[in-house]
Amino acid sequence: MRHNASSRTWQSAASATLWSAERPLVRTNAPLDNVPYLHSVIPRNRLDYLAEICRQALGRCPGNVLEVGVYRGGSLSRLAQVVQDVCPQYRAFGIDTFSGHPYSDGHPMHPRGKYADVDLSLLREILNKQDYGLWVELHRGRVEDILNRLSLHDIAFAHIDCDLYIPVRYCAKHIPIFMKAGGLLYFDDYGHEHCPGATKAVLETFAERHLHQVIMPDDGTCWSCHVRLDELT
Repeated sequence: MRHNASSRTWQSAASATLWSAERPLVRTNAPLDNVPYLHSVIPRNRLDYLAEICRQALGRCPGNVLEVGVYRGGSLSRLAQVVQDVCPQYRAFGIDTFSGHPYSDGHPMHPRGKYADVDLSLLREILNKQDYGLWVELHRGRVEDILNRLSLHDIAFAHIDCDLYIPVRYCAKHIPIFMKAGGLLYFDDYGHEHCPGATKAVLETFAERHLHQVIMPDDGTCWSCHVRLDELT
């Protein structure tokens, strides 16, 4: 990976085709309303980047992984694989309503009830069949209702993919309490045109100088950011 310190922007060095600075950045993508189990609505290049930045974070600061916004387990299973590879003594935790968005910020791409087509029992069964069962622990509920009831600790990497203002704001304020000092918070929806509430929530919580925006050089997509907790002090 390559970090451009002047723009606080992270780019993947894996791509052979770099996005020209003269071309406009892309802050949206064609939405997917559903995917098969253990597949993700996150574009493939961004999912690969997410797994790689998690691998780097766990290599630097071994610990548990937390994902808020699991849907059908595509990104969580990738993160669980990273845990298995890098620090198998830890686990990957997932929080989701598993009944879709409990409310809406008003954007037509994210109505109330979106992503409700999940059978939690089936998801657990599939994860077990794919040998993720020992590393993945799923919890049902709104994060703002259940986080403090869970026995979470030593979180080194947190992937926040909630789309909406209320849960993203809650995660930004409260999840760092459960994280290790060198941990990394990754906000998937920051800057995406379909998720203005998520962007607002991040900007209300962190100074822009602490946000590492994610630009993919192969297609110029520019959304998501991450925050390193050791840079906040």
